[in-house]
Amino acid sequence: MFRCLMRVTSLLAVLFTCDCLYPGDSCVADKRPGTCKLLAECKPLVTEIENAGSPMPSRVRMKLQELACGFQSFDPLVCCAAPFTNNNRDIANYPDSTSGTHTMGVDGSLVNDWSNSNTQSVTQNPWNSNQNKPVTRKPNPSISTHINTGSLPDIQGHKNLALLPGKCGPFSDDFRILGGDKAALYEMPWMVLIAYDSPRGSRLSCGGTLITERYVLTAAHCVAFLGNRLKLSGVVLGEYDITKDPDCERIDGELHCAPNVRNVSIEKVIAHPGYSPQNLYDDIALIRLAEPADFTLENMKPICLPDTPELIANTFEKQKGTVAGWGATEDGLQSSVLLKVELPIVSNKKCQDAYNGNPRIYDRQLCAGGVEDKDSCGGDSGGPLTGIGHVRSGKIGIIQHGIVSYGTKRCGTGGYPGVYTRVSHFMDWILDNISE
Repeated sequence: MFRCLMRVTSLLAVLFTCDCLYPGDSCVADKRPGTCKLLAECKPLVTEIENAGSPMPSRVRMKLQELACGFQSFDPLVCCAAPFTNNNRDIANYPDSTSGTHTMGVDGSLVNDWSNSNTQSVTQNPWNSNQNKPVTRKPNPSISTHINTGSLPDIQGHKNLALLPGKCGPFSDDFRILGGDKAALYEMPWMVLIAYDSPRGSRLSCGGTLITERYVLTAAHCVAFLGNRLKLSGVVLGEYDITKDPDCERIDGELHCAPNVRNVSIEKVIAHPGYSPQNLYDDIALIRLAEPADFTLENMKPICLPDTPELIANTFEKQKGTVAGWGATEDGLQSSVLLKVELPIVSNKKCQDAYNGNPRIYDRQLCAGGVEDKDSCGGDSGGPLTGIGHVRSGKIGIIQHGIVSYGTKRCGTGGYPGVYTRVSHFMDWILDNISE
């Protein structure tokens, strides 16, 4: 066995791409819940490798690559499946820790960008300034209509509609000329980064958007069920290049520098009550900031939300949207500079067909991408999918249509669109849960 494992360890040095999991973290293997552990400790997989013989068949090589969790020192970690039980269900019901992007293998197997095994609900993690008061998730009487029907929210008479800024989503034709994947300074001043404390120190992972002075819109899996390895520590506003402060850019030969970034603590987290680690829908959350954002600054502005009946009813199929974030690039490393990519928005049917019906794509989700080497990726979770349009004020602005939720393990796999939370279907929930 020792010789066999030595041979496999050498092979895995080539096969493995690190998913940044820790030993003991939860994962999914062979469409079953599992645990990230040393290869030598995963007896079923060791037995399968031994029985396969030498040279190792390609199917076993591919399986090892799919099950890669990374390394502990120089020893490979694999996602080791738990024994079958009568409670195993389809992919949408597997336990999954949720501090990074939900990702799926192209065969439908669910994988995490980075995760942990001890899950807790939002009510068990009081991520606000008063640690004696747990954050509660407000029940939403309209959740059943979101799940069971295609009904759309009617928000025109909502008492909190006026809380959404009249001036939002600043847009300039100049930004459309720049092209490429790098966003321009001030191009997306609504973008925020979410900071976490972890055993390896502070880390910036998920993204989000400013929607009012006090609220950030993000994905539920970025703030809920984090376990005991991660703890929300704050939100970074006005960021562009995480290696610099202030951020500067030369425009027409003149150096322009943005105001310094602001690190703001979190007062309260509100994750959608329909979200849990056992499903992949209702992946939306709000973060209330402990102090308001300063919208007088050029690098700190709110994004527009779909606040008209026309925007709420529009599926945007066959149109294009732009997704932005500091997520992983084609070299597998997280970007220090804010990036953007334009993607085609595809129908839910086409998206469902791409994933062979598993997991199910709901009306309150939308899909974009499926283009080779163009995609959101690990670290982009919670960030926006946007488009340009007319908002309630009648002005043209950048509107957030989606929230990065999950996609294939190998970002940018042709034919497999990324899945986003459809913001328009949650406008009533958003308004129900914001305040001055």
